[in-house]
Parts: sequence; C-alpha cells; structure tokens
Amino acid sequence: MQAGSESFSGPAASLLTGLDMSHIRLCPAIAFNQIVGGRYKLHILCVLNSGPHRYGEIGRSLLKGGLGKPITPRILSRELKELEQRGLIDRKAYPVVPRKVEYSLTNRGRALLPILAEIIRWGATGAHEEILEGA
Repeated sequence: MQAGSESFSGPAASLLTGLDMSHIRLCPAIAFNQIVGGRYKLHILCVLNSGPHRYGEIGRSLLKGGLGKPITPRILSRELKELEQRGLIDRKAYPVVPRKVEYSLTNRGRALLPILAEIIRWGATGAHEEILEGA
C-alpha cells in the first residue's frame, strides 16, 4: 500500500457513548458544529420550536438572548438561508402584498430540539456564564 492511500475509518466505538462508529467518517461533534455553528442558528431553532415565525419576529427574538446586540438583516438572512439549505427549517412565501414569509422547523430540525433542551438545562446552572467570565 502506498503512503497516504489508506482509507480513513473512525474508531470502532465512541469513547463517550460506546456506539459503533466504524462506519462514520466525520466526528459527529465536529459535524454538529458545522451544521448549526454560528452565533444565531441554535437560537433560531429554539424560537421556531413554538411554531412558524416571520422574519421580523425572529430578528426581534434574537435581541432577548443575544446580549442586546441587534442582528443585522444580512446576517439573519444568511443564517436562515443556511438552515433552510441544510433542511432544518422551511421557508413559506405567501402570494400576498405586502410580502409574507414564514419560517418553521422541519422534522430534521425538530430532531435537534432534545439536544438543544439539554444545552439549555446545562446553561440553567449558570456554568456557561462562569466559563465565559474567565475567558
């Protein structure tokens, strides 16, 4: 076999879960970060948990949990577009004037809610504030 021609194979079992990982090429933790990473994506998914929301409603909701800094329209549009491209949210445009667009979670997006709930439970302990204060 030539140098560099070996195929990558993940570890036989996850050290954290014990699950068989031999068929996985990319670490799920890294993939999760690539899929929902960014400053606002997780918050958008949390907002859409309560049902469909319009663009402006989502933008206003981000003020409450984002240290009071408003999100720019360009960034919000980019975050929504990326979530839609990844199949986590749906965008529904209504044929009315003025234009009405609503965003909602897909089944794939709803599947992430238990993970987000655990992150929020962890955050409710205040651990994240202690960690970020020390940074």
